[in-house]
Amino acid sequence: MNATNFSLEFPLNLSEIRKLNKMYFEHLFRQRIIFVSIALVLFFIFFDLFDINLENDFFLWLIRSLAAIVFFVIIENFFVDVVSRFAFQMAKRLLKFKKLNSRYKFVFTGSKVCIRFPLGRLTHKWTTIEKAILTKNFLFLYIKEENNYIISISRKDFDYRKMEELLAFVEQNVIPILKV
Repeated sequence: MNATNFSLEFPLNLSEIRKLNKMYFEHLFRQRIIFVSIALVLFFIFFDLFDINLENDFFLWLIRSLAAIVFFVIIENFFVDVVSRFAFQMAKRLLKFKKLNSRYKFVFTGSKVCIRFPLGRLTHKWTTIEKAILTKNFLFLYIKEENNYIISISRKDFDYRKMEELLAFVEQNVIPILKV
C-alpha cells in the first residue's frame, strides 16, 4: 500500500464523540480559554499604560497592573472551570442532534491523523503515535505530545468503515499493532 495515496474518512459514533469530548477537546478548550483570558488581561494592562502620564502615574500604573495580575491568577482557575463546565454541558445537549454528530470525523491520510469536529480540527502526524493496540472492539492510538491522548476507534458494528485497510496501513507504515 502506498502511503502517499492513503486516505480514509470515518464518521464518529456517539460513544467516540463523548470519549473525545471528555479527554481531548475539554483540555483543548481549557487551553483556549486560558489563552484568551491572558490576552485580555495583557490588553487591559497595556491599554491602561497608554492612558497614563509616565512621569507622574507610572508607579500607580505598576501597582494597578500588579493587582490586576494577582486578581487574575486568583480567579483564573475558577473562571476557566466554570466556563469549561458550562460549555461541555451545552456540548452534551447538542450531541442529541444528528446533524451536529455527522460533523465529527476521523480523517486518515498518508502523513497525518485528523479529527474534525464542529469547533475546528486537530491534526497529529503519524510520527506522534507511540503505541497502537487492537482489541476485539477498538483500535487505540496513543499520541505522545505535551499531554498524552488516546484516540479510540470503534471496530464494532461499523461495516462501512474500512478498518482492515486502516490496520494494514498502521501496521506497515507507522508502528506494529499490539493485539490484545
